[in-house]
Amino acid sequence: MPPKPKVSGEDILNAAFSLVRTRGEEALTAKTLAAAAGCSTQPIFWYFSGMAEVETNVYARARELFSERLRRKRDGVNPFKTVGLNYIAFAKEETNLFKLLYMSGKGQPIKLLDDENAPFAIDVIVREKGISEADARRVFRELWLFSHGIATMIATGTADFSDEEIESMLTDVYIGVLDRLRAEKEINR
Repeated sequence: MPPKPKVSGEDILNAAFSLVRTRGEEALTAKTLAAAAGCSTQPIFWYFSGMAEVETNVYARARELFSERLRRKRDGVNPFKTVGLNYIAFAKEETNLFKLLYMSGKGQPIKLLDDENAPFAIDVIVREKGISEADARRVFRELWLFSHGIATMIATGTADFSDEEIESMLTDVYIGVLDRLRAEKEINR
């Protein structure tokens, strides 16, 4: 009978998540994971069919954390702008997890308007601005693309913006998209 493992599958997943969070997805190998979990590589393969299963679990945890962070409230900030600010903050604070989710091609590809977080954000716009769902989807798409650009630049180190600059830019784009929708509706009357 093999000896009982001293680490659990949960311990291994926690170590894997921490490893990816701090060092990036490329740091996750059976050898580095075993060292981080304080065990040999054998327990990893007792609990998981292979490293691909570990990676899938890490990706799922990253998605859960992202969804949680996206929904954080910010005092004095409208709910939709909060979504954009939280998205960018996630890239800033959890750079390696952001890269895993949005820049690695790992896991299920995240399609902008089909993302599980899209209905939440679109509903916020509909409630806040009293516009149609179709218009809210357009606002969401354009602001998400803008937010993703800023977040990607921050995650890759190609730009650094203060929180105030980010908030101002998001406000400008949000107002611009809403003004354009209003203008198009006026023209079509």
